[in-house]
Amino acid sequence: MKQKILVIEDEDLVREGIVLILQVNGYEVHMAENGRKGVDMAVKVLPDLVISDIMMPELDGFGVVEELRSNKSTSTIPFLFLSAKADKSDIRQGMNLGADDYLTKPFEIDELIEAVNARLNRASAEKEIAEEIANVRLNELRTNLTFSLPHEFLTPLNGILGLSNILMNSLDNFDKNDAIDMLKEINQSGRRLQRLIENFLLYSKLEFVSRDKDTVPEFRKLITPAAEDVIYDIATIVAGQHKRLDDIQLSLTDSPLLCSSVYLCKIVEELLDNAMKFSEPLSKVSVSTESVGMEYIIRIVDKGRGMSEEQLKKIGGLAQFDRHLYEQQGAGLGLAVTQKLVELYTGKFIIDSDREQGTKVTIHLPIASEQDIEELLG
Repeated sequence: MKQKILVIEDEDLVREGIVLILQVNGYEVHMAENGRKGVDMAVKVLPDLVISDIMMPELDGFGVVEELRSNKSTSTIPFLFLSAKADKSDIRQGMNLGADDYLTKPFEIDELIEAVNARLNRASAEKEIAEEIANVRLNELRTNLTFSLPHEFLTPLNGILGLSNILMNSLDNFDKNDAIDMLKEINQSGRRLQRLIENFLLYSKLEFVSRDKDTVPEFRKLITPAAEDVIYDIATIVAGQHKRLDDIQLSLTDSPLLCSSVYLCKIVEELLDNAMKFSEPLSKVSVSTESVGMEYIIRIVDKGRGMSEEQLKKIGGLAQFDRHLYEQQGAGLGLAVTQKLVELYTGKFIIDSDREQGTKVTIHLPIASEQDIEELLG
């Protein structure tokens, strides 16, 4: 079966030339003369690769890739941008939106075929890996985790590969400040990928632990002697990373917890990171704690974009909402890790959210009694 390629290009001669070249090389080719028709065509034919110009009427190339990435049926289709000039800002924007590669016009026939073959071969390899993963029956992992992770990993990876490729091939075209800016974006994508991998490995571990009756008691044999110190430190770090130290409001009490300090730190980090990402700078984000009976209650409240009732019901591994409207990524897996940690420590995880008012997350964790501390430390 021939591989299908969709060409979206508003210049007739350029479009027809690309189509002819691809047809001669054995591909089934579909075409559209503007971005809006291109999106409709992509949904209809589900091509193996999309080649799109950037500057087009109706909907530009950036809009095309955004819409395709937000549609489940087209979200993983490889995307190759055509740019009239090697404009680094255009290329950078395209890569950040999820494009996989780019070609600068005018280009040679060999360059086009080489780029097309490279993208299709990589997509084929990724598909084979994904199929192998899907065929391995890991009952411990939720089904949607398997389907969503490849895209979550590939988004920052494409940013790293795309921007580093630009620097390697066109370093002389950039001044020092531009090069440093691009290196910072590569570093940021690398850190995001690292965090995704760490969260995935932790989520996998927690799924296995939760199903092993012998492991769960051992997992709980750790305490946090002073919860206040842990929460204060990680809250300050996260607020600093978002450059929002003035926005954080802390009202903390202390207590020893039947919870590892490492995992307490992880719980607060993920929830506070989400609160910072999904609220505007200069709006307040509060973290407060109190002890009620033998429960330690942590509340994190923001005034940002909330969730609807329907979205709240879908919270789970890699649930992520409104991604096509907003740039933040990876929140779903972090939320799933937090929820699983709280469950393993026999705690409670409660989210109250309103689309207009913001979100309040409440965590209940068990307090360590003097007897618990003596047993675990003695």
